[in-house]
Amino acid sequence: MAYRVLIADDEPIILSGIRHLIQWEEADAQIVAAAANGQEAYSLIESEHPDIVITDIRMPVIDGLALAGRCSEEHPDIVFIILTSLAEFSLAKEAIGYGISDYLLKTELDSGKLMDALLKAEEECRRRREGMMRSSPDPENRTAAILSSLMIMRDVTPETRSYLSEHGLLGDSAIIAAAFAFPSPSLEKQWSAEDYAKLHDWEKDIVEKILSSSFASFWPVVPVAGKAGTLIYFVKGIADETWRSVVSRLESRIASASSMVTGLEPRLMASDVIRERDDLRTVRAGIEQSLMGFYLDKEGSLSPSPLDVDTVFPRLESAISEKESVGCRACFSLLRRAVEDTDHSLGQFSFLVAALRSAISSGLSSIGLQNDGSVIEAFSAVDYIMKRSEALSFLDDVQNSLLSLLGLRGGPGGNVADKAREYVLAHINERISLGDVADYACVSPGYMSKSFKRIMGVSLVDYISTMKIARAKEMMEESRSERIADIALALGFSNIYYFSKVFRKVEGMTPSEYMRRIQDR
Repeated sequence: MAYRVLIADDEPIILSGIRHLIQWEEADAQIVAAAANGQEAYSLIESEHPDIVITDIRMPVIDGLALAGRCSEEHPDIVFIILTSLAEFSLAKEAIGYGISDYLLKTELDSGKLMDALLKAEEECRRRREGMMRSSPDPENRTAAILSSLMIMRDVTPETRSYLSEHGLLGDSAIIAAAFAFPSPSLEKQWSAEDYAKLHDWEKDIVEKILSSSFASFWPVVPVAGKAGTLIYFVKGIADETWRSVVSRLESRIASASSMVTGLEPRLMASDVIRERDDLRTVRAGIEQSLMGFYLDKEGSLSPSPLDVDTVFPRLESAISEKESVGCRACFSLLRRAVEDTDHSLGQFSFLVAALRSAISSGLSSIGLQNDGSVIEAFSAVDYIMKRSEALSFLDDVQNSLLSLLGLRGGPGGNVADKAREYVLAHINERISLGDVADYACVSPGYMSKSFKRIMGVSLVDYISTMKIARAKEMMEESRSERIADIALALGFSNIYYFSKVFRKVEGMTPSEYMRRIQDR
């Protein structure tokens, strides 16, 4: 069977040249599709299932390296050949970890070099296919490897189904997924990527301990996207007639343990019982749909629709290079509307993020700001996005960070730190939440927290504490006899103990000690 090849380049003359440079039949290959940009290429990869992709390193929307990087996770059996200029050659070599088979310089491309690269890629295709099914000294490791790839393979192959069937794994089996959202930042707690990683590991330990006490065997399965907040397992040793009651008990046990250890609220999703070889594809699709429902916060039958934002990224890159705030805002408005109004999967949003990052990096590079980390920092928590609402907040954070870097924030939001201080002073006698301050400044809580600390040099919670204690001291000076509990209540503190703790932290003494000093004057 001929190897299926997809070619991608934004220059029509290059696409035409590649098509006619060699006799593809002689290489046992056929071109099944051609794309003019990275997003179009990815859509064709999803529909055409090529074995080999020949792509330019520089393309609109998303470049060839970003495309290869995405596919290295979601379609690891696809082999890439990268087309590059001499200036980009060292950059291309840095992506060797993406499973790229070869690099071809456009200026030196001829029939011989293309044929050699194609034959090399075909050999790599054979090696990867055989690697999935090759006999292993340890059958358990081989089984684990096959099962772990169930969600990232572009299709459940007949070979996979045959292997699992022969080893008795496609009877009395099912797929289970535990999905959870990470906590949002608050005045009391600022969550870092390291904090989220710890929560993920603790939650994973909880789920696997409970699974080990319930099933004879289980294997982890790697999800396509949302890895940090999704735990998927292939379980063996279940009875069809009791499966739903078993799932209910598992969900209860996992929820109880999670509430005590991590504070997370995982949702357990379970497939139907696998009885035959052909059930495997069906149950996998069912789990993917359940995970999509978790992300969208929707129930019922869901079918992903394209986000259709590929034209936005070149416009955004251009707006950045021209430092045009209206253009930047318009692009983010289109992205936000697509994410908000379209039923799409978390994997589709991840692709949007990759394209967005590529466009921003290119735009900033064109004006000499590629080394500024303030915008890229907003991408640090993208692996922990598990809900559409979080995806929308992420887009807001990136927009605000970008406009601030370009000096274009302006508008009703004004300076974030100034708006925060304005709100705190106006509501000093109330209980203040991070969400309230962020809403006032028209930014997300996460962006408010990070921006205030970066601009002011102190955290927002410390600033609020300082301002409230300063007001408490004024009230003590004015009355000299008012009860400390009444002052604490008037300033929005939930109780006198917390007020005393904050007062001591700011002033180095208790409220009672400070009051006595006033009265002794």
